[in-house]
Amino acid sequence: MNEAEVEKEIEKRLKRIAKHYGQMPLVCSTLAEKPDLFVPYTDLSRRLLLEPENLSKREAELAAVAAGAALASEHCLDLHISQALKSGASREDILEAIMIGTFMAMTCGLSVGLRKLQEKD
Repeated sequence: MNEAEVEKEIEKRLKRIAKHYGQMPLVCSTLAEKPDLFVPYTDLSRRLLLEPENLSKREAELAAVAAGAALASEHCLDLHISQALKSGASREDILEAIMIGTFMAMTCGLSVGLRKLQEKD
């Protein structure tokens, strides 16, 4: 692709992202300045979240909610809770995904901490 074609492709992807999410995620707007990063990033994002092969969109968004909760990422949670609702997830589904994500994060912290304590015994 020549430079003009790349710029046109980036604009097309940015419009699709803004339409899908109803906003422009900071990661996308920032990476759009670096086509060599933006294009593969949006390819992976589309494949995993917009066109999942093995999970439904609802399940993929609930996984994103669980991960966002585990990582305490407010921006990811804002975006993916909305998308989970649009994909048919109920409030109860989302609450359970949040609980699973935060439980896994807690368990990870416990596992590391308890292993370190055990090493001192």
